[in-house]
Amino acid sequence: MSNLVSIFFQAAESHPDHIAISHKEEVITYDDLSINVQTIANYLSQKGIRKGTKVLVFIPMSIKLYETVLALFSLGAIVVFVDEWADRARMKKALEVVPVDVVIAPRKFLWLAYLISPYRSINRKLSIPKKLRPISFAAEKVNINDTALITFTTGSTGLPKAANRTHHFLAEQFRILKFEIGARPEDVALVTLPIVLLSILGTGATGVIPVFNQKKPEEMDVEGLVRSLTKDRVTMIIGSPYFVERLADGKKEKTDIRKVLTGGAPVFPDVAVKIQTAFQEAECMVAYGSTEAEPISTIAMKDIVVNVNGLGVGNPHPEIQLKIIRMTDDEIKLDAEGWGKWEEAFGEIIVKGPHVLVSYYNSDEAFRLNKIKDGDRIWHRTGDSGRLVDGALYLNGRCSQLIKSDEGYQSLFIIEYQLSKVAGVAIGTFMNGVIVLELRDEAIESEVRAAVSGFHLGEQSIRIVDRIPRDPRHFSKIDYARVLAIM
Repeated sequence: MSNLVSIFFQAAESHPDHIAISHKEEVITYDDLSINVQTIANYLSQKGIRKGTKVLVFIPMSIKLYETVLALFSLGAIVVFVDEWADRARMKKALEVVPVDVVIAPRKFLWLAYLISPYRSINRKLSIPKKLRPISFAAEKVNINDTALITFTTGSTGLPKAANRTHHFLAEQFRILKFEIGARPEDVALVTLPIVLLSILGTGATGVIPVFNQKKPEEMDVEGLVRSLTKDRVTMIIGSPYFVERLADGKKEKTDIRKVLTGGAPVFPDVAVKIQTAFQEAECMVAYGSTEAEPISTIAMKDIVVNVNGLGVGNPHPEIQLKIIRMTDDEIKLDAEGWGKWEEAFGEIIVKGPHVLVSYYNSDEAFRLNKIKDGDRIWHRTGDSGRLVDGALYLNGRCSQLIKSDEGYQSLFIIEYQLSKVAGVAIGTFMNGVIVLELRDEAIESEVRAAVSGFHLGEQSIRIVDRIPRDPRHFSKIDYARVLAIM
């Protein structure tokens, strides 16, 4: 199999004069990006980076990040990527799972590697010079199961899992995403998701990196970002629900946006209507999936509903095989009976397909608890609960967060959706018998308490907090561990 990076080089050969990436006031064409990738690959080769070398890339979202990642792919090295928002504790855990050989970072950041304990264990530290003599470099040949990229799950259920993304897996994911995103060479895509922007570079389209602090998304300059939609002639927006919703709040004028795609967190009807109304000229879609399987399904925002079955997320992707099985926290081993005693109408969603991750790096336990062997096939356990109704998939939230009662299960994230519809409530949840609420500025607390007290959740109390913590990756879901800490 050819190196994954060949997809990018083919796009660069076909569209050399197209802008590949735009960031702040800097742009780079596909041809110049191709030259820089080869030049950096040659430099890193001279520094001893080889096929299989594990390299932590600690570079903020920028043109330099993609030059470096593509150069490392060319070498057959293993790119270890930890999200920009990761704190020191998360970084430490990630490096315990994947001990790296080299860290590459801007020179001004390298000194941190000598001060912060997670980095001190890394023997080699490199910074790429600003000026290098252009030189051609032939990409290393790789095998089908060679690891290209290691990223980490959010770790909401414990230690972050290291997703082992091989050259073959990433090529399959690119193929699927190319179809789902539908980027054309003439498109300009505003993208907040690093891996998705990487896939854009295989299409000849332009990827625009938005300017905001990913560690503090609530402080983003919405007016400036909305202005950039026109200035950069953006035709596609791909980002988290929170990011897209903020753009929808700030958009006042007609744009050239033809497609909006979001995912990574539930999108309920009220938010979907807001986004679709703001971007009336665009096809607005939501993808359901995870680090290990993206996408599992997609749905048009105009079709999103919440009913007795849960939150509708569309039909499974044609190349996804999906089952609903009995929920358990334990490892699942199939016996001679096969799936007979496991399949249920309501339960955990499991999937398999060409773009579903089949292994984790350096973690037998993660594989044992999150994968199911079915002969020579591997199924992925999503940890999400749901049901299939006439071929359509409905979500009911994480299996671990379902609330069991005599009548069956209540879905926590459906309860949270219902709480958010109460006038004056910005966001709310229900934990350990307590309804926890974050109110809007104009809310009248006594009226909110009266409205919420009518929720039938058994014995309960109501607590108002200044802010309910959100997840650091997308800022679109509740961070339950941090909620418990403030209760």
